[in-house]
Formats: sequence, structure tokens, C-alpha cells
Amino acid sequence: MSKTVILVCAHKRDACLDKAPYLPVQVGHAIAAADLGFTGDDTGDNISDRNRRYCELTAHYWAWKNLRDADYIGLNHYRRYFDFEGSSVCNLKTVPTARFFGREHPAPDCQRLFRRCDAVLARPKVYPYNLFTDYCRCHLREHLMTTRQVIAERHPDYLAAFDRMFFRNNRLSHFNMLLMPRDRFDHYSAWLFDILFEVERRIEIPADPVQGRVMGYLSERLLGVYARKNKLRICYKTVLMIDDRKRKGLAKYLFHAAFNTAAFWLTYPFRRHRP
Repeated sequence: MSKTVILVCAHKRDACLDKAPYLPVQVGHAIAAADLGFTGDDTGDNISDRNRRYCELTAHYWAWKNLRDADYIGLNHYRRYFDFEGSSVCNLKTVPTARFFGREHPAPDCQRLFRRCDAVLARPKVYPYNLFTDYCRCHLREHLMTTRQVIAERHPDYLAAFDRMFFRNNRLSHFNMLLMPRDRFDHYSAWLFDILFEVERRIEIPADPVQGRVMGYLSERLLGVYARKNKLRICYKTVLMIDDRKRKGLAKYLFHAAFNTAAFWLTYPFRRHRP
């Protein structure tokens, strides 16, 4: 019988799913001020002490190197989970805490699921501009261009997919959330961390705590590059955001998605950014 493990990344004490296949993991356990009582990401081969740069990827790396008995591996967050049962077209759906934790969340049937897809990713958010523009607006352009150079040198067959992802695309699956068969997860992880470790070696990590999360931001985009290059069949799932604050509903989401898509394609011929 196959085994599925879905990591639930947590950095502070809060409610989270903890029944199989879900496994709560305290990220950055090696540098944390308190022990949350979860599995730590600092055993075996790990990068736990680099959590401020790598965010949830320290749990991803730990699973890649240490969870050798899992047939399917996934990554969720303590307040963000894939909606395996729903049929919403939103990329993000807010669910009150009591409602979410007040019901059971059965494990997905991975053997059946992966007959028709290669990976589960978060349903993409649609932007009114390409992902290069988005990254440069929110983060540091030089980090992105260093990443492109590393790919050109170490994985040149991925360069066309990188350029298409950033310069001719306005959709992004956020949060580094995924679910993959073991062999695919291993292949993706080896590719991803080879790039990130080299980028980390070449850049100066910002002192700003937000921009200092650079590896987490880059990996969100690189997941799409990897999927595009390998022509993965993606099963997109809505992300359930556990939050008691009111968020925009379906009608507003559909309006903004349609508006942003139209804006991207109407203005695309006038702003074909190139490296």
C-alpha cells in the first residue's frame, strides 16, 4: 500500500492538521526561540538554520533528504491547505477556523489522482502584467537576473521555459505548495536546490526581513519553470486560507481575474521585457 506524507509547515503555535497523511513540521527549528512540539526540520541532512532565506523550503529540503519511505510527498502550510474535495475556481478561498477544523479532511487518493496528472499545484493567481514585471515591482531585479544566469550556465535546456514563464506569462501558483509522486519530487528538488544554492552563493542576502526571504520568492516562480519545461500535467487546486477575517468572494475574484487577463493581453505588444 502506498504512503502519502503532506508536510504542514508551521513557524508558530497554532492549530493545524496533524492526522495522516498530514505531518506538522516546525520550520527553522534550529534557530527557533521555542519548540512547538512538532517534528523539526533540523534532523539528518537539513538546511534548517537557513530558514529566514528559504522559508518553507527548509521543510521541503528536509523531506527530500530524510523521508525516504513516502511514495507521494506534499507541502501545505498551517493556515493554507489544498482543497482536495471542493470545486471552487478561485485561487484562494477563505474558511473560518472553526469551520475548517470542525470537520474531517480525508486523504486524497493519490494512486487514482496521479493517473491523470503529474503534480498538484495551487490554482494560479492572475496578474495584470507579466511575472518579470511583478517580481521587479515587489522584489530585487538583480536576484532574478542572477537566477537566469545560473540557469543559463547549469541548466541551459530550461532557459527558454524560464523566459516564457517570466516574460510571456501572468499566472503564478503561490506558496511553494505541491503534491508529487516521489520520483518527480526527487527530480524537482535536485534541480531546484542546485539552482538556489548557487544563486545564494552569488548574491548578497538583504538585511530587510521581507526581501531576505529571496529563496522562497524565487522558488515560487521556479516551480512554474520546472512544470513548463517538463510539460507536466497539472491538477490545480484551490488553496483554503484559514482566516476569520472576511475576504473577497467569488464574484469579485472572477471580475479581477478577467480584468487582469484582459489587461495583460491588451498591453502585451507594448511591453515585451527582455533580459
